[in-house]
Amino acid sequence: MSDNLSADQELVSDIVACQLVIKQVLDVIEIIAPAEIREKMSAQLKAIDFSTHPAAADPVTLRGIQKAIALIEMKFTPQDEAH
Repeated sequence: MSDNLSADQELVSDIVACQLVIKQVLDVIEIIAPAEIREKMSAQLKAIDFSTHPAAADPVTLRGIQKAIALIEMKFTPQDEAH
């Protein structure tokens, strides 16, 4: 499938693929999940204590988690309810 991609190019490709899948999942959740469910999901993510979580040991993973939480919060803000 890949034509001699470098390790960095392969990693970037994997990240882009994950981002696309996550966007699709968020779009589906936005359509099928009532506002109460979305609020609960956001609250559960915010409640995770990453100061003691093993994922926080890796700064890249921790930053990815922080970005994911920010994306979900941005995606599921009350103004999205209007359309």
